[in-house]
This record gives sequence, C-alpha cells and structure tokens, in this order.
Amino acid sequence: MTLTSKEKVIISISNAITSYSQKLQEGTLPQNQSVIDFILKTIPESSRSELSIELIDDVFSFISNSHMELS
Repeated sequence: MTLTSKEKVIISISNAITSYSQKLQEGTLPQNQSVIDFILKTIPESSRSELSIELIDDVFSFISNSHMELS
C-alpha cells in the first residue's frame, strides 16, 4: 500500500509538531517562532500543495486530544 500525498503531509505535520515540542522543551527554538512557522519551514516543498491551515489545525487538535486520552 502506498501513502497518498495527503497522508504524507499529515505525517510530516505530526512529525514537525513533535519536533517543535521537543525543541521548545529543550529551549533550542529561535525566539518567537510559532508552531505554524516551524511546520512551514519543515514541510518539503513538494508537499506544500496539500498543506493548509485547516489541515494543520486538524492534526494539532487530534494530537492534543489523543495525548489527553493517553495520559
């Protein structure tokens, strides 16, 4: 089974959110860098056509809710 372009973007967004959270905890993020800016810088150019603020918000909400359920 091959992943669709949208599935690849969702995985990339999730990975970027995880990396952002780790860097935030470590204090290694540049000052005033938002999670949205970080995601936009880490998503491959070839995948940006599938990227939208709504998709980022959906993935972020899913991760946040899943984390709360697992805690």
